[in-house]
Amino acid sequence: MNMMALAELADTVGQAFLKCAEELRQSDGEDLTIEPTVDPVAELSLGERQREMVDVLRAADDSGLTTSGICELMGGYDTANGHVALRSLQSRGIIEDVPGKKPMRWRLAGRYRATADPYLAIAEQVRSGEWTTYGDISVAVRGDTMGARAVGRAAAMLEHFPNPHRVLQSGGRIPDGWKSSSSDEPNPDECRRRLKAEDVEFDEHGRASRQHYVAWDVLVERADEQRVA
Repeated sequence: MNMMALAELADTVGQAFLKCAEELRQSDGEDLTIEPTVDPVAELSLGERQREMVDVLRAADDSGLTTSGICELMGGYDTANGHVALRSLQSRGIIEDVPGKKPMRWRLAGRYRATADPYLAIAEQVRSGEWTTYGDISVAVRGDTMGARAVGRAAAMLEHFPNPHRVLQSGGRIPDGWKSSSSDEPNPDECRRRLKAEDVEFDEHGRASRQHYVAWDVLVERADEQRVA
């Protein structure tokens, strides 16, 4: 490349940077995308099942969950294999057994337990008349949708999960197996009834209207504002 061509390239790149800087100044930050919350657990090298266990425990409270309860929330994972995996997580200092509990109950270790609250804190930001998805809650907390399945199971199984009827599958679909924590049987009609009582509308395909949808970035912003207040 000769000097003239190099000079033209430098001028083009320079003009592009100047234009970008001017656009950022004019936006004054209003149009910038909110980044998802950093997930400290993501820095750990965990296998797929171990990561799923951690996601399940993040939605639990300090009283923890039994091995069988964790495996149930994982969709019926084998309890023997589950116990081995949990012991491995314990040996790495990621989880701990809850003192004085029989049968043994597991919870995240103290240094990671603070990362459990965001799942519930984000779900709590979905207001009456709104809905979001399992994937949105996962993205808000860990930056990807890999925790969506654990969020869905926690919503179905944990009594303290806030307003589980407001958290749906992508596209506003109510899962066929939706059930409340107080029921042993799937009851998607109950989910629809609760949403309709909050004035959420549905289309002809039974999907919650997009106009009531709230995305992960809005939920993060609300959670941040709540912490500041």
